[in-house]
Amino acid sequence: MKSLSREVNWLGKATAQADDQALTRVVRMLDGLKDRGAADQVLAMARQRLRALRPARPLGFMRLLFLPLDGAIVASARWRRGESQVPRSALAPLAQLVQQRLGARAEAMTAQCEGRTTADLGEVTRLGAMIWPEAALALPSAAPTNWAETGLAAADYEATAALCRPLWQHGELLWSAMAAGAAGPPEPLARAALQAVVPAGPQALTAALMTLVMRAASPGQLAMVAAQLEPQCRAAAQVALDQVLDQAPPQLDLLDLNAATTAVSALVMRIEDLERCSLIHGDRQRRLVGLRRAVDEACRDRFLGGLEALVMQPAAQMMAADTVNDAAVTAMELGARQLRGLEQVGRRLSGGSGYDKALATLTEALGRLAPMTGDQDQELRRMDLARLVEILCGPEAAMRVLAPPG
Repeated sequence: MKSLSREVNWLGKATAQADDQALTRVVRMLDGLKDRGAADQVLAMARQRLRALRPARPLGFMRLLFLPLDGAIVASARWRRGESQVPRSALAPLAQLVQQRLGARAEAMTAQCEGRTTADLGEVTRLGAMIWPEAALALPSAAPTNWAETGLAAADYEATAALCRPLWQHGELLWSAMAAGAAGPPEPLARAALQAVVPAGPQALTAALMTLVMRAASPGQLAMVAAQLEPQCRAAAQVALDQVLDQAPPQLDLLDLNAATTAVSALVMRIEDLERCSLIHGDRQRRLVGLRRAVDEACRDRFLGGLEALVMQPAAQMMAADTVNDAAVTAMELGARQLRGLEQVGRRLSGGSGYDKALATLTEALGRLAPMTGDQDQELRRMDLARLVEILCGPEAAMRVLAPPG
C-alpha cells in the first residue's frame, strides 16, 4: 500500500509538471478508465492546472450534477466549516444519493451523458435543465448511510445539502452565466442568476459567486453586481474577490507559446477589470498589485526562455550547419511570431522597457552571428536572421542586421 501511495504521489507530481498537451493526454486517458482507482488522486495534484487549462472532460452524471457548484468544490483537506464550500469527498455520496432517489430518471440521464463532454455546451444546458431541479428536490433532510465515508460529521451533511439545493434549483440560470463567462458574463445574466440565489442566504450566494468568478472575464464587475443586490451581499462579493486574488498565476513555462499568450491575455483582462472594481482597496489592492507583478514576471520569464530556445539557439545552429533546413527556418519564424504575440500582451502588464532591452540584445546577438563574408550561402542565412529580427523588432532593426559593419 505504501509503495502504491509513493507511485501515485510520483505520478501526480509528474502530471502536474507536464506541459499542457501532455497533461491533456493524461487526463483523457485517466477519464477513460472504468475503474478509476487512484486516478482521482493523480488528477488532484494537477487540479490547479486543470482549472486554468479546462480540457474537455467526459460529462458523466456526477460531473453534470455538480457543474453549478464547480467553484465551491475544494479538496477535503482544505475544507472548513462555514466557508460556503463543498468538500470533494462529499461528491460521490451525494451523487449516489440523488441517483438512488431519482431511479430510472437518473439512469436515463446517465445514458444521455454517454459520449458527451463538458465542451458540448448545448447538451450541458439541455441535460442540466432536466437534472438540476430534480436533484434539488431529491436530497433528504437526513444524511445518507454512507456519509461516514466522506470523513465528515453527520451535522455537516445539512450544511452541504443547504448549499447544493439552491444552486441546483437555479442551475439553469447559473449555467447560462457560467457559459457566457468569456463575455463578462453579461450583467443581465449575472444579475438574474445571483438574484435567484439571494433568498437562500449568504452562504449559497457566496458559493454561486465563487463558481461564477472562476469563468468570468470580468470578476470585478461581477462582484459589484452582487454587492448591489442587497446590503448583505457585499460580504459574499468580497469573499469571491479574495478567491480571484489568491489564485496563483498559471505555470507559463509548462504551456506552449500560444497557450501562454491566451492565458496571459485572459489574466490581463481580469486584472484590468479588478483594477476598476470599487470593492478592492487596502489589503486587497496590495494583493492585486502583487498579482499583476507575478503575472508580469512569469510572462517575461516565458518570453526570455522562448527567445533563447526558439530563436537564439536554432539561429546559432543554422549558421554553423553545413546546410540549411527549410523546415528549421520556418519553425524559427513561427516561434518568432508566437513570441511577438506574447510580448504584445506582456507589455500591457508593466510597460515595454524589459522587452525593449531583451529585443535589443537579441538584435545585437543575431547581428554578431551574421558577419558579411561575401559568400552567397552565408548571405542567404543573414537574410534568414534579418527576417527573424523583422518579425520580432520591425524592419529598421532588421536593416541594422543587414547593414555592413561601421
